[in-house]
Amino acid sequence: MRSVDLLGQLHENAISASIVMTLWHGQLVGAGRKPMVVRELSRELNLPYETVRRHVRDLEQSGACVAKDGGVTVPHATHGSARATRMLRKTYLNAVRLLVDLTRIGAVAFPSASRRGPSSGHLTKEQMVIAIAAMGLLLAGVRLMRDFWRGDLVKGLVFTAIWTANVKHVTNTSRATTSSLLPDDLRQPVSVLAISRSLRLPYETVRRHADMLVRDGLCVRAGRRGVFVPTHVAEGTLAGSVAAHRLVMAFLAELRRGGVKIEP
Repeated sequence: MRSVDLLGQLHENAISASIVMTLWHGQLVGAGRKPMVVRELSRELNLPYETVRRHVRDLEQSGACVAKDGGVTVPHATHGSARATRMLRKTYLNAVRLLVDLTRIGAVAFPSASRRGPSSGHLTKEQMVIAIAAMGLLLAGVRLMRDFWRGDLVKGLVFTAIWTANVKHVTNTSRATTSSLLPDDLRQPVSVLAISRSLRLPYETVRRHADMLVRDGLCVRAGRRGVFVPTHVAEGTLAGSVAAHRLVMAFLAELRRGGVKIEP
């Protein structure tokens, strides 16, 4: 969820932010990569062609993207900007948090020597490998969430933020490694205001989606304490969790191919 916030720093619109990050990630992965045509972007993001075309047009008008050689790309000046450097640094730090969490629960072994933050604004070669792989993981995760929620990314983000907050008190503990689902009486409700702050979304937007989730039976309101995702609903989203697990495994494999020491 921390990484999702990075999309909001690229653009206030989630689709536009996804387009910019997809273009940027592609250029980082393949130096000299040709500009992407809108149809290719549409397939990559699994979004309707007209939707992507409309957002690309707006991004070009704002200068966030430029048309080139029949496609669209991120301006070259963006790559070396202070904003891009900050984004890469934050992406790297979020990835390290994930690797440390996976190490804590025994899923992998990420050497402590590799956990140090950038000594300056720029990343080392290994840190860049981690940042680029993490950017790909974020894009894949957003695409998965959008598909799971039939295109409603904000609804998926609110739902995910709620259930994450509900079980945060046991995350990365011994209980989390032995029990996949908490019973309702151990789930801690979270307020709409807290979710609004964590996602950096307007309160009314989050409230509207939370009310929708309650109305659809996907969340339960616990009086003034807030809302929570009940166990039987969480059980129904296990397929999404399995898909997310595959994405993390692919992320780890990419790190190993890039020379990062990650022990199974």
